Amino acid sequence: MENVLENVEGAIALQSYIQGIVDFNDDEMETIMSHFEPMSLPAGEYFVDEGLVCKHIGFIVKGYVRSYYEINEGEVTTMVNTKHNIVTAHTSFTLQRPSMQYIQAITDSELLVLSYESMQKLYDQVPKWDRLGRIINERVYGYIEGRVVDYLSLSPEERYRKMLKENAKLIQNVPLRYIASMLGITPETLSRIRNKVKKDDA
Repeated sequence: MENVLENVEGAIALQSYIQGIVDFNDDEMETIMSHFEPMSLPAGEYFVDEGLVCKHIGFIVKGYVRSYYEINEGEVTTMVNTKHNIVTAHTSFTLQRPSMQYIQAITDSELLVLSYESMQKLYDQVPKWDRLGRIINERVYGYIEGRVVDYLSLSPEERYRKMLKENAKLIQNVPLRYIASMLGITPETLSRIRNKVKKDDA
């Protein structure tokens, strides 16, 4: 298997991401990086399937990966992650219990992944790794709370404008049915909103 350090671009991006949260020294970072392994995820393949225990947390080097649930015989996309972001079925990975969500590659994707077992080893080998885990957990819950507040306080058009402002590249590169699902609207409603926004901004 390819060593993670041979994927220079991905390794540099991952180290930068980690150091942006907690400052590790060179020896600590070498230990951390030694636990990551590369993973190729072709479009349509699953990082985790519903009902299975999520065994890895991944750092996306390239590609788009979505998280969704099956509700009332339909799919509800809750998140789309792209490069230089973390992806995992958070509750399933943390508690090692069956996942209630699916995580699927939208495009051919490359990740650097850390197994649950390696995560536990790093808590023992690198004391500050515990702080990193805590901060990532806080960010996850902060993101979830923000999504709930947006649903309660913003109109569909306002939610779309916010997404357009914060992540226009996502809208340009991800199928619009997934964007609509994330916004809690139908593709037809999204199409009307997009046309209105274009006219208003022209």
